[in-house]
Amino acid sequence: MKPFLSAIRLSLRYKFAIVGALTCSLLIAVCWSASITTVFPVVKIVLEGQTAETWVEQEIKLADLNLATANAAIDDLQAKIDSADGQEKQVLTAAMQLKKNRAHGEQKSLERYKSLQPWLEKYAPKSAFATLVYALAWLLGVTAVKGVLLVSGAIFDSLVAHGTVRDMRRIYYQRALAMDQQRIDQIGTANVMTDLTFNMQMISQGLRVFYGKCLREPLKMISCLVCAAYISLPLLLLSLIVVPAGAYVIHSVSRRMKNASLSELTGISDVYQTLMETFKSVKTVRIFNQERAERRRFKENAGMLYRMSIKIALYDSLLRPITEVLSILSIALSMMVGAYLVLNQETHLFGIQISEVPIKPTMLLVFYSMLAGAADPVRKMSEIVNALVRANIACNVLQVQYDVKSLVSAPENAAAVPDHQTSIEFRNLSFAYMPNHPVLRDINLTVPFGQTVAIVGGNGCGKSTLMNLIARFYDPTQGHVLLDGVNLRHMSPRKLRQQIAWVTQDSVLFQGTLWDNIAYGNRDASEDEIMMAARLARVDQYVDQLDNGFHTMVGDEGKSLSAGQRQRVALARAILADPKILILDEATSQIDGETENLIHDSLIEFIENRTTFIVTHRHSSLRLADRVLVMNLGEVVHDSSVAEATKNSTQFQSLFARVA
Repeated sequence: MKPFLSAIRLSLRYKFAIVGALTCSLLIAVCWSASITTVFPVVKIVLEGQTAETWVEQEIKLADLNLATANAAIDDLQAKIDSADGQEKQVLTAAMQLKKNRAHGEQKSLERYKSLQPWLEKYAPKSAFATLVYALAWLLGVTAVKGVLLVSGAIFDSLVAHGTVRDMRRIYYQRALAMDQQRIDQIGTANVMTDLTFNMQMISQGLRVFYGKCLREPLKMISCLVCAAYISLPLLLLSLIVVPAGAYVIHSVSRRMKNASLSELTGISDVYQTLMETFKSVKTVRIFNQERAERRRFKENAGMLYRMSIKIALYDSLLRPITEVLSILSIALSMMVGAYLVLNQETHLFGIQISEVPIKPTMLLVFYSMLAGAADPVRKMSEIVNALVRANIACNVLQVQYDVKSLVSAPENAAAVPDHQTSIEFRNLSFAYMPNHPVLRDINLTVPFGQTVAIVGGNGCGKSTLMNLIARFYDPTQGHVLLDGVNLRHMSPRKLRQQIAWVTQDSVLFQGTLWDNIAYGNRDASEDEIMMAARLARVDQYVDQLDNGFHTMVGDEGKSLSAGQRQRVALARAILADPKILILDEATSQIDGETENLIHDSLIEFIENRTTFIVTHRHSSLRLADRVLVMNLGEVVHDSSVAEATKNSTQFQSLFARVA
């Protein structure tokens, strides 16, 4: 349960709610055992037509008589011992010790009843019926108080559980954002969603159980066992000999439940993955008539999740009958021993002292009531196992996934990020996503500040990867990237990216308005600055056609806009960021030629005094470039002006043959 302890430690900040939950649990335990004690006055006093006062008088007389009898027997044995010798003397001495123990027990009983007598004479009802009324009123009152405490305890443990999970969601969401890009790619969006939703729900349930039933039920059980131990500790210990066997069985079931819960998490993630892929690409699914295949895939994933859920339900359901059988076995064992002692008026069993005085039938009944009262919490505690096991697994998954140092992070003594004004240099640079499969090979080049560089080449040649290294989404496998002579590894990625803006082919928009998505590039921008960025990106050309203008909701991933409109919004967002380094990765690939030319006219002035990288397959985008890099198989195979590349580079001519 070590991983779950991290959630418990985090929950300790909610001290007031924890104290409230603990207090309620303690009081509920007291009420639980107190309500069971009602059995004694109802059975013993009322059904025999007595009052509490007459009952205690009778018990005092009986204890006096038993004490006198025991003392007389002791005197008689002492006389026999004085005249005996050898083995007979030893036997008589042992018998006298038993009588002394009996006398001591009767003396304690007498003192206890005498101390109780003044209170009963002063406060107890004077008739059997009134005693019954008082007992039932006591039972009703205790039950009502227990109900209020149960509600209060549920509120307190909910405050702790939901507050802690809220904090954990924030923490692990922050850690997910801080992870290096390679790890995010490995984990996948579906797993992140599972971790921050389903896993957190399991942790919430575990914390509620921990601060609810896990406190309350053991305290209820302990309160009953304490009362039972007061009647006869040896008899109680005898009745608990089945506990080790029960613990072993529960541990075995819990281990199997753990494995099933791990499989369930995988199933949840697979279902999320299927849903995301299907509905994100629903047009592709439909155009290729793959609805049946996707239904089959979803059916398989849902079926696996169903089987794991049934298996967990099976293991969970097994715990209750197991604990109930063990509880009945414990009570049956104590009943046989207790019945033997009561019927034969014995205090010993197989030479072991069970009680100082013979147990009275009514006290034995109370003892059994206490065991039964302890059995119910034990049964409920078995239900706790499932919640705690699942919460522990969820915490373990979160720690394994997110408590890992990022491969791309700020060093302890991070170098100050220079205000870019000199150059970006790639020195002996190589990079591989997987070992022994390089994507970039031994690249050496320098891009002066203010230069616009077009990067062209076939798919998979490493163009976008090179841009990923500039933004430090990844670090080079070998070599260095330097900004104004400072190695990017020595900088804070966050501060580095404050000077970079990036527009991709698949323009990413967020749920919200058109205005919100442009302002995402600079939250502190003024209205005039946002409007200027919108004009430069030619967003203003179509915004008047929208029902609510700039305040039109763009929908999920901006799907209410066309692909070209989304690209213009993304470009406006990048312009608003006012970057020193601008990366345009197929930024106008979805825009018509006329609008693209207008955007290029706007960008000519904007990209002055900025280092700009244009990754493109379109010849029209090259009009902005001062320089073109032709890449092939991870290497820069040509580096010149666009005019020279057109004349001298075979690869360049091949890429843009149709245009030529």
